[in-house]
Amino acid sequence: MFDLRLSDPARKEKRAWYSLTLLPLQTGYLWYSWGRCVYLLGTSLGFAGLEKAHWLFVFLTLGLVLHSGDSRAQQDFDRESYYRAVEYCRGDVSRPMALSPDNKILCFDGPIAGDLSTSFVAGLEEEGLFVVRSFEGVGATAIAISNVLRNRRATVVIYDHCLSACANYFFFASLQTYVLKDALVAWRNGGSGFPDCTVLVTPRDEGPKKIRRAPCADIPREFQTGYEAFLSARELFYWERTVDSKFEYPPDTHHVRKILKSLYVEAGVFPDLVWTLNPWYLKKTFKAKIHYEAYPQSQEEVDSMAARLHLKKVIYDPWFAPGQ
Repeated sequence: MFDLRLSDPARKEKRAWYSLTLLPLQTGYLWYSWGRCVYLLGTSLGFAGLEKAHWLFVFLTLGLVLHSGDSRAQQDFDRESYYRAVEYCRGDVSRPMALSPDNKILCFDGPIAGDLSTSFVAGLEEEGLFVVRSFEGVGATAIAISNVLRNRRATVVIYDHCLSACANYFFFASLQTYVLKDALVAWRNGGSGFPDCTVLVTPRDEGPKKIRRAPCADIPREFQTGYEAFLSARELFYWERTVDSKFEYPPDTHHVRKILKSLYVEAGVFPDLVWTLNPWYLKKTFKAKIHYEAYPQSQEEVDSMAARLHLKKVIYDPWFAPGQ
């Protein structure tokens, strides 16, 4: 008897044809059903309800898009290897930096000191892992290390905590960053190292005013060249890593700016606090692929994380903050 069934290659080709043909129809039907539900909800509630339903549709759609993008992004990350690397870095290795014997993992644990050399970082294998936790450090050193990591196309893996210079620079160092669950990442508007004065300026994005810190008086001549070189390096660092042409240091959202401005106006002094940044802001502002295993869900959760690390107030930046 003849076998009338399709051969494996033919069957696969037919399945592929059906997928390409039916996918647009399935997607269109999904959007039609979604829009129909929102319309019926709005009309049942009247005009005001229709407006509310419209915004509900916008947020649900945005959430679906983000979830789909996040699911695709997760495929680019190797979670198991990251956890093995973190376990290695928690162990008996040199600090603040240690390179694994196979040169595939570079551990960084501790403050980012001004005298650290980047030559050690260059030993990391291309597309290796940079596993980091740090409370603070010197911006110029963090920029220098970050540039080497970018050249090595390293993946940044953050565990436990990454604050101040770690968040400002290491977080965006390379092409992708993975943040483990329960890790607190928080940004800070670092000072110049000299007596600083605080001013409120209108940012390029025309959002809420931004707090700017700068030396109150002329920097001593012997430090002028170094300080100007650092500002230029910082400007180049963010220019190479952002997609938003209106970005200005430090990284922040409208929500964070409003809180910092309110604290500054109320107290009359610079609010030296750190803050989180929601994944939506990070996604639309920076080139790196960034994945949080579990971004904090509330100010209370961030307060708990801060207490565990013996930190003072940390400002929580929620998802879909107004103006974002």
